[in-house]
Amino acid sequence: MNIPDILELLMPNILTVATQLLATAILFTLMYLLAWKPVKKILDARSEYEQSRLTDADELKEESEMLNEKANEYIEKAKVQAQETIRKSQEEGLRLKNNLIEEGKQKSQQLVEEAQNNITLQKNKMLEDMHQEIVNVAITAAEKMLQEKLDSQSDIDSIESFINEV
Repeated sequence: MNIPDILELLMPNILTVATQLLATAILFTLMYLLAWKPVKKILDARSEYEQSRLTDADELKEESEMLNEKANEYIEKAKVQAQETIRKSQEEGLRLKNNLIEEGKQKSQQLVEEAQNNITLQKNKMLEDMHQEIVNVAITAAEKMLQEKLDSQSDIDSIESFINEV
C-alpha cells in the first residue's frame, strides 16, 4: 500500500465526521430532552419535598420547644401554688392550734373559777348551817336550862352534858 492510501485511511472523511458530530448532537439533545429534564424535574420535586419536610420538622421542633417551655412554666406555677397552699395550710393549722389552746385555757380557767365559786358557796352554806345548828343548839340548851333551872352548878353540868351529846 502506498502512503497516500494509508493517509487516506488514517484521515477521516469530513462527511463522516460531520455525520458523527450531528448524530452526537442529536443524541445529546434527545438525552437532554427525554432524560435530563424529567430526571431534573424529579430531583427538583424530591428536593422541594425534602426541603418542605425539613421545614415542617423545624416548625414541629420549635412548636415542641414552645410547648415544653409552656409545660415547664405550668409546672413552675403549679409548684409555686403548691408551696403557697402548703404555707397557707400550715398557717391555718397553727392558727387553729393556737385557737384550741386558747379556748382550752379559757375553759379550764372558767372551770377553776366555777369550782372556786362552788367551794365558796358550799363553804358559806356550811358556815350558815353550822351557825344555824349552833343557834338551834343554844336555843335547845336554853330551853333545857329553863326547864331544869335548879342551881348554877346543875346548869353548868346540863350544858356540858348537852354539848357532849351534840
